[in-house]
Amino acid sequence: MRARIKDELALLLRHFSGAEHAEANGEDWFRIPHYALPDGWRIGDTAIGELPVCFLVKGNYPGDAPYGFLTPAGLNFDGTAPNNTGAPPAAPPFSGEWLHFSWSVDNWAASGEVGKGSNLLAWVRSFVVRFKEGA
Repeated sequence: MRARIKDELALLLRHFSGAEHAEANGEDWFRIPHYALPDGWRIGDTAIGELPVCFLVKGNYPGDAPYGFLTPAGLNFDGTAPNNTGAPPAAPPFSGEWLHFSWSVDNWAASGEVGKGSNLLAWVRSFVVRFKEGA
C-alpha cells in the first residue's frame, strides 16, 4: 500500500470506525461500513438511517480527485430512484450489489500532507451533501 493511501486510511479510521481498504487492479477501494443518512432514504420500502458506502481511488490520486461513490443497490428516496445513478463503472472488491452515484467536489486541492488540503476524509464527508439533495 502506498504511503499516502496508508495515511488516508488512518485518517478515515479516526472518523469512521471500521473503514476498510482493498486493492484491485492497481487501484484503491475504500469502504465505510456505517454512513449516516438524512431522513427519507430507503432500501425498498424500509427506511434506513445509515448504510455502507464505498468508492474508488485511481492510481494518480491525489493529483486527481476521486469521482463517484457506491451505495447498496435498491437505495431510493421516499420511493423515487435517485438521479445521476447507475451501474458501477467497475465492480468493487466488496460483497454485495452496488449503485453508483455520480458525484464530484469543486476546488480539489490536495497537498503533500494528508492533513492539509483536500483528502479522502473531506471527500467522504461531502457525500452527505448529495444525500441531502434527495432523489
